[in-house]
Amino acid sequence: MKTPTPEPRKQLAARLVALGAIPIAVFCAVYLLMAKVLGLSTAQAQFWTLTVALAGGVASLFLLGSLGAKTFVGEVEAVRDATRHVMAGGERPELPELTPPLEELKAEVLGLAQQFQSQQSRLQEKLDTARQQIFFLTNNDPLTGLPNRKSLEERLESAIANAKAQGSTHALLYLDLDFFHRINDSFGHLAGDELLRRIGPVLQSGLRPGELLARIGGDEFAVLLENCSAEFAHNAATQLRDAVQSWQFEWAGKAYQVGVSVGIVAITKLAPSLSSVMSEADTACFTAKEQGRNRVFAFHDSTTSQYMRQTSRGWLKRINDAISEGAFTLHYQPIVAIDTAKPAGTPRVEALLRMSETGGELILPMNFIPVAERYDLMRTIDRWVVDRAFSDYRRLAKLRDNAAPAEFSINLSGHTLSSPEFAEYMQEKFAQYGVPPQCVFFEITETAAIANVERARGLIEAMRAMGVRFYLDDFGSGLSSFNYLKHFPVDGIKIDGLFVKGVAKNYLDYALVESIHKIGVSLGLQTVAEYVESEEVARKLAQIGVAYGQGYFLSPPRPWEQIFERP
Repeated sequence: MKTPTPEPRKQLAARLVALGAIPIAVFCAVYLLMAKVLGLSTAQAQFWTLTVALAGGVASLFLLGSLGAKTFVGEVEAVRDATRHVMAGGERPELPELTPPLEELKAEVLGLAQQFQSQQSRLQEKLDTARQQIFFLTNNDPLTGLPNRKSLEERLESAIANAKAQGSTHALLYLDLDFFHRINDSFGHLAGDELLRRIGPVLQSGLRPGELLARIGGDEFAVLLENCSAEFAHNAATQLRDAVQSWQFEWAGKAYQVGVSVGIVAITKLAPSLSSVMSEADTACFTAKEQGRNRVFAFHDSTTSQYMRQTSRGWLKRINDAISEGAFTLHYQPIVAIDTAKPAGTPRVEALLRMSETGGELILPMNFIPVAERYDLMRTIDRWVVDRAFSDYRRLAKLRDNAAPAEFSINLSGHTLSSPEFAEYMQEKFAQYGVPPQCVFFEITETAAIANVERARGLIEAMRAMGVRFYLDDFGSGLSSFNYLKHFPVDGIKIDGLFVKGVAKNYLDYALVESIHKIGVSLGLQTVAEYVESEEVARKLAQIGVAYGQGYFLSPPRPWEQIFERP
C-alpha cells in the first residue's frame, strides 16, 4: 500500500487537532458554567465544579470516539461495497470524499479491484476461447477445418442405427487423392498442406446441404450421404471425381492436375458394424486405384466384398508374411548382346522379385507391389532385395573365386529414392558382403524419379560417387522421358518394352526405338531393349544398332542356381 502523501497528512493533523480541542472546550465550558452556578467560595463547590467539568470533557471524548468509529466503519463499508461492485464487473461508483487516509486507500483499493476485474475478464475470455478451440479440434481437422474421423464415426454410427431401425439406405464415399505424395515430396509439406486446404471447398461444392465431408487422415476424405439410393451415391461419387479432375492446383507459378479414387459402400439394415463399413469403403477405394486410379468403385455384395478383401487386406498380410517367413525369392534374367544372345564380357543380370505360393507357384510383382506402395512397405522390400542379391553375389564370388564375377541390376522404388539414408545403408552392405560398387546397377523409373526430383538426384549423385551405375528404366513410357535425361545423371536407358514388342510390325514403334537409341548414343548412354520376345524383334533391334537386350527370346528369368551353377 502506498504511503499517504504530505498534503493528506497535514489535513489529518489539522482534523486531529480540531477534534482534540473539543473535549478541552467542553471541560472549560462546563467548568465556567458550574463556577457561575455554584460559585467557588467553598471547597465543596470547587470539588463539584471540577468533577462535573471533568465528566463533561470525558463524556465528549467518548462521544467523539463513538461518532468517529461509526464514520470510519461506514466509510470502510462504502469502500467494501464499491470494491465488490467493481469486481463483479460494474462501473466504478462515485463516493464522497473520505477521511484522508481512507480517501487514498479508497482510490488504491478500487484501482486494484478494477485491475483484477479486467484481468479476470481477459482470463475468462481466454478460457472461453480455449474451450471453443478444444471443442473444435475434438471434432474438426485443424488443417482443413473439415470434420474429422471422430465426427464422421459419430454420424456414421447414427446412420447405421437408423438403417437397422427404419430400413433406410445411406452411403459412405471413401476418397483418396491420386499421386498426392508427388506434390508432397517434390515441393515439400507446405505445398501438400495447401493442396489439402484448397481441395476441401472443391469437394464441398459438389455436395447437398447437410451432407458430411470429413478429412479422415493424410490425403483421405470421406462423404456420408444419408437417405439416398445406390444410383444417387454413384452419381455423387462421379461428380466429385469430375470436380477434382477439372480442378488444378497452382503452386510456384505452375498448375498441377489432381485426381481422386472413390470407393462406395452402401449402408443398409444388413450393415454389420462401423468398422466393417469403414473397412469395406477403404478397400473399395483401393480397388478403384488398382483399376487405374481416378476411378469410382462401388461395393455392393458379398462377392465384391470377398474380391476386395483379397486385393487389399489379404495382399497386405501375404506381403508381411513373405517378408517375415521368407516367401520372397529372386529370379535373375540375363542382359546379353542381341546379336549373339550371349553375355559380352562380364555377365550381367537383373534381379527380379517373386513371391512364392504354398504350392510352388510364383506371383509376379504387379500383383502385390501396388499394395506395398499403398502401405509404405517398398523401402522394406527394396532392402530385402538388396540384401538377398548381395548374398547371392557373395555366393557366386566364392563359387568362381572371383571378386567381380558378374554385374547385378536392382530396381529401386520411388520411396527408396526419396530416402537420404539409403546411401549410408548401401555403404554398410558393400562392406558387409564385399560387393564392388562398380558391379551394381540400379534401375529407376520416371514415376519413381519424379516423386522427389531433388532427393532422387542427390541419392543418384551420392551413389555414383561410390561407383554405382544407374539406368532409367521403361524409357519412353512417360511424356517427359527425354526431359528427365537432363535432370538425372544416369549411365544408360532401358527402352520400354511397349515399343520394343511392336518394332518388327509397326513403323511408328520402330521409329521411336531408333530415335531413343540415337539420343542415348549421342549422350554417351548405353541402351538396352526390354521385352525381346522373338527373333524378328531381335533382328530389327540389331538393325537399329541396339547392342543389348533382355527378354524371353534371349533368356527367361531363372533361379540363381540355373543361371550360374549350370554350364
